[in-house]
Amino acid sequence: MFPGMFMKKPDKAAALKQLKVHLTMFGVCVAVIRVTPYVLHYLSDTPEELKLEF
Repeated sequence: MFPGMFMKKPDKAAALKQLKVHLTMFGVCVAVIRVTPYVLHYLSDTPEELKLEF
């Protein structure tokens, strides 16, 4: 019927290793996304100050 239906399950050690790898990649992606605005602000030459004038 479906080819993936009767596939053998991976052993627990391989599954945990793959989970750790995927969680590490996810953590790195989140860290890069969170740090990028600070790095770009540090590298920009124009000082930006928020001034509210009424």
